[in-house]
Amino acid sequence: MEIPSAETSAWNIAEGTNEGEPRLIRYRPDLEPFLGSSNYPQRLVIIWDYEIDNSSGMPSEQLSEEMKDFEDALVGALDPDRIAILAFVLTNAGSREWHYYVSDIQEVGNKINLALSSFPKLPLHLQVEGDPDWEQISVVYNICK
Repeated sequence: MEIPSAETSAWNIAEGTNEGEPRLIRYRPDLEPFLGSSNYPQRLVIIWDYEIDNSSGMPSEQLSEEMKDFEDALVGALDPDRIAILAFVLTNAGSREWHYYVSDIQEVGNKINLALSSFPKLPLHLQVEGDPDWEQISVVYNICK
């Protein structure tokens, strides 16, 4: 069975708070059968920190559009070959994180650089962590059920 495309998958949204600040999690419930897939032993977290300019703590409408364009570029580059699986997106006050499960981090990095070459410099930082059992998405499922 092949992991479905991020573009055709149904996404769920869970809203809550973390230390009184709003939190939004958008996640893919269709990945549950693939938890722990040995083809994707690492998790890449792409973090975009932003200035809070409203009472909600969430990105402004304009920034949300920029983030959507960014995400679309990433999905367009990484999803067709499934070299990286976008599992969930976490937005806290002042930060949005895209969590991908990755097969080949070097190839993923090359594709990200190519996909973002036409973008202006963005306030991003990336983290790569071993997560062979897909523990983080499991935590999301437990929180959101």
